[in-house]
Amino acid sequence: MRIGVFDSGIGGLSTLLACARYLPQAEYIYLADTAYAPYGDRKAEEIRTRSELAYEQFRQWGVDALVIACNTATSAAAGPLREFAQMPIIGIEPAISKALCHGSARILLLATELTVRGEKLRQLLHSRDPLGRVLPLACPGWMDIIESQAPGWQELAKKYWQDRIAPKVSGVGSIVLGCTHYCWLDEEISLWSGGMPVFDGNEGVARQVFRLLLGAEPPPIPDPLPASLQVSLLFTSNPQERRQAAMRMLGQKGVIEVAEYQQRDLLLPKLMMVPNRKNGHGIGQS
Repeated sequence: MRIGVFDSGIGGLSTLLACARYLPQAEYIYLADTAYAPYGDRKAEEIRTRSELAYEQFRQWGVDALVIACNTATSAAAGPLREFAQMPIIGIEPAISKALCHGSARILLLATELTVRGEKLRQLLHSRDPLGRVLPLACPGWMDIIESQAPGWQELAKKYWQDRIAPKVSGVGSIVLGCTHYCWLDEEISLWSGGMPVFDGNEGVARQVFRLLLGAEPPPIPDPLPASLQVSLLFTSNPQERRQAAMRMLGQKGVIEVAEYQQRDLLLPKLMMVPNRKNGHGIGQS
């Protein structure tokens, strides 16, 4: 069983780990479009184009299902992809329903700018939050701090919280993470917010992948995360640096061995060369 996982960066590894608790024997292929990150700053049309290229890459790799482990890409591209996809497309969305069942207080939803202003979130809130309890808050730049994994990134992320998010927490009873990068701070966010419950969509994605691939209901409680996983890690820019960062993040969660079935390379040239918004030059994978 081969499962593709796609994100703009390494944040979606949190989704992969959730899937691995339910399907630990599967082969995972993780593709991060780091050359085009962050998606939250891009136009929806650009993200759809990149997602279609990624889909074609996963199709050539023969995956049985494709997980879009990015709220922004799900909002912009999951629907269009499903119109022609030859495999199940499982997108991620904020765990609003779960948060709404937890008390009656207001809910702070943290997400990228594109997710916050996207039509998919508007429809989601319209259907599930008729009383308007959810307060969406765009967090531009927070994903970049987490993605960098540079020395001191946790302190920078905390300062961002203190300066830009903490003032919005008053009167809120829970927090929903609308970006998979933020999931790498879930424990810290709960601490910074004074112990508020923090929700994300990773568990729902993992359970849906289980249903679609095995045709059965997943167990109520999944197995512990295994120490060894079969994962291919691929990136559209800075592959060595990003792989090292990804391995450190996996290790923090107890995954000490990552074994590949086979060495993989990106097959689509268009995924390896994109315009750089700062200098206009291309960014290629080495």
